[in-house]
Amino acid sequence: MLCNNQRSIKKDIRIEGVGLHSGQSVKMVLSPAPAYTGIKFIRDGVEIPATVDYATGFAFATTLSKDGKTVSTIEHLLGALYLLGIDNLYIYIDGEEVPILDGSAIGFIQKIKEAGIKTFDSKKLYAVINKNVSVEDGDKYITASPSDTFKATYHASYNNSIIGDRKYTFTFEKENFEEIAKARTYCFLEEVEYLKSMGLAKGGSLENAVVFEGDKVLNPEGLRFEDEPVKHKLLDLIGDIYLLGYPIVGEIYSYKGGHKLNAQLVKKLKEEEAFTLEEGYHPALQVERLVA
Repeated sequence: MLCNNQRSIKKDIRIEGVGLHSGQSVKMVLSPAPAYTGIKFIRDGVEIPATVDYATGFAFATTLSKDGKTVSTIEHLLGALYLLGIDNLYIYIDGEEVPILDGSAIGFIQKIKEAGIKTFDSKKLYAVINKNVSVEDGDKYITASPSDTFKATYHASYNNSIIGDRKYTFTFEKENFEEIAKARTYCFLEEVEYLKSMGLAKGGSLENAVVFEGDKVLNPEGLRFEDEPVKHKLLDLIGDIYLLGYPIVGEIYSYKGGHKLNAQLVKKLKEEEAFTLEEGYHPALQVERLVA
């Protein structure tokens, strides 16, 4: 069975952890939601749709805000939901930041798979890109273009021998789902004090982030994959573009992009009406076999 219908989860999932930037303990409950609900965060009774209309901050994470309530570092969870084809979900959270877990999306994916995925009779809605769109910031840029499938590429360029100049492409057909999900967030040691001066990275540690000192990895276990940093940036990209509200049928190419540029692309796709909504099966998201 291919993933041509809308999906949610079968039962509540409770997740606890620390916020990467706030350092605060957070409790979160993922709850089933009916078809056509979309992804919604709920904090102190305020319902915040996970769409770009509510994206208000992009400093080292993506933040949603509504009626004075915020939820940040949403990109790893949204990336997990995109990869699993989850269209509808209530996310109850008692703090300002989604738990970082191990710095990747694999913990969220494992919890969802354990709880089970519910498939509705209602057909899934896809955002089918119908024209070329691009956003730029200096030498950084992201493009979106029509395609008959979903394809996302991240191209990193660092003056660092470990990361260096690398790019990685994700398609569901390649079945490299798990490598993207397991790729952890990262930073450079010289950035840590700067982040802390901004009130960020209070919950960061070698347990939930890869830390580089020059060309050396400080984590005792090293990298999970040789190109783990590039794969993590791709996870961030996938999570952020889910702020469109629908899975995409099209090709996304990011050169050195980050959260702010990701959101700008989503906004431009909406402003230029660069996609049409298509109902039902499309070969772009054959994810059923990946999560069975």
